[in-house]
Amino acid sequence: MDYTPFIMLFIVLDPIGITPYYQAIISRLPRDERTRVLRKALAAALSMLLAFTILGDYLFKLLDVGIGDFQIAAGIILLIYAVSSIFEIQIGMPRSSESVAIFPLATPLLAGPGAITTLIYIKYRYGIVTAVASSVVNILVAYPILAASTLLLRVLGRHGSLFIDKFMSMVLAGFAVSIIRDGIAGTI
Repeated sequence: MDYTPFIMLFIVLDPIGITPYYQAIISRLPRDERTRVLRKALAAALSMLLAFTILGDYLFKLLDVGIGDFQIAAGIILLIYAVSSIFEIQIGMPRSSESVAIFPLATPLLAGPGAITTLIYIKYRYGIVTAVASSVVNILVAYPILAASTLLLRVLGRHGSLFIDKFMSMVLAGFAVSIIRDGIAGTI
């Protein structure tokens, strides 16, 4: 069995790399909601990955939306989220645990443009069964990685987690600009 598609998607999903983002986001939630939010985020990410695996490329073609266009849109939304977090600006409705689970955890952090593009590639290179299996396995692997990140919060305490929140919001802003730049480069 070729494990390349599973490893490729793991690298793109990068549950280890998003752990600090995840920690910064959930640190604002009551402790009793964090596990539920993680489960909802992973379920939503898996649903989104599966939907894009099965229908994504067809939907993009139908709407004449390229992957670059999708990257630009996701990057702009993520940049707005990062800036609002840095300056503690409330945008729209108050952030409930439900909305945080979907955005930014499920998408674009887990099921972002890179993961979606990778799955469409895996679908055409290795087949739809492998693409679906890669999604499921990677979400199952992401759960214990992200669930264990709460130990970091205990070690750092309130001030340390506040520092991480602001620091990671700055990094997230840079990540958002990177997604936008890649999207622009991809459309040119």
